[in-house]
Amino acid sequence: MNLPTPPTDREDIRRCLLETGAVAVGFARAEPISPAAAADYDSWITSDCHAGMDYLVRHAPLRLNPANVLEDVKTVISIAFSYNPPIRRSSQLPVIATYAYGDDYHDVLRHRLEPAVTLLRETLGGNWRICTDTAPLPERYWAMRSGIGRRGLNGSVIIDGYGSRSFLAEILTTTEIPPDTPSERRCMECGACIRACPGKAIGQECHIDARRCLSYLTIEHKGDFPPDTDVLHTSAGQRTLYGCDICIEVCPHNRNVPTTTISEFTLRPTIATLTACQAFAMTQPQFSETFRGSAIKRARLAGLQRNAANCLLDTTIINKTVDKD
Repeated sequence: MNLPTPPTDREDIRRCLLETGAVAVGFARAEPISPAAAADYDSWITSDCHAGMDYLVRHAPLRLNPANVLEDVKTVISIAFSYNPPIRRSSQLPVIATYAYGDDYHDVLRHRLEPAVTLLRETLGGNWRICTDTAPLPERYWAMRSGIGRRGLNGSVIIDGYGSRSFLAEILTTTEIPPDTPSERRCMECGACIRACPGKAIGQECHIDARRCLSYLTIEHKGDFPPDTDVLHTSAGQRTLYGCDICIEVCPHNRNVPTTTISEFTLRPTIATLTACQAFAMTQPQFSETFRGSAIKRARLAGLQRNAANCLLDTTIINKTVDKD
């Protein structure tokens, strides 16, 4: 970290964190989340839109106040990192979400942020904690409170000039840093994401019904697919090996945006050519080796093979994957 002077004010801190590869950094006063945001989340949970993600229920009380994550916290710093890939998988292959093309973002973001946080801690004192989707924080809420983007109808945070293919991370600190102006901006609300979603999972107030979402079903859902989930039998469902980018692909805010400069997020060769047949035939040692340090390991071998089997119900996919094997 080669700063001309030690970081002493908000803009120095922002520059310090931007040097980690981030595309946006914002600051918010640490306080309990608004009653409206708490009620909105509670409504989403009570509507069972979280599906089988029971940890979201267990952690709900902790989400209400960042002081539940770091005692005496004064500031929440929200940071966005682009993962927009310069190279994509062939459209002839089943879909793997672009966020999983490279190394697991949890590890990458923490590794990139740790030297900066060490410098800030040594310079400014206080306690500092990095959160990379590993703590019960409502990340999108704090991104908006920190003023770094606008909210999309699909719930994503859109970073001006970079779109919504961004990972969010937070730094909690007991050091008081002047806050940025919170953002209440919205996307252009063209409705493209709502119309394109194959499961019709995008509802009112940016709510996603996970029970109808291909990303949830092919990543988070454990065990056999629910028998009455129609989206799995659509053409999109039968082309999904891991995750879904459809609402991101059709969003006009994601057109003509730069690709990521973070090499760890570029497409791995082993993921670039992976077919449904290859995934279905994997052994546990092959899975562990292929996806070491990858977000795809979250689905586990059984989940990936379940997804591959659903792809292979489509004879078009069978023919294309067999030809490549």
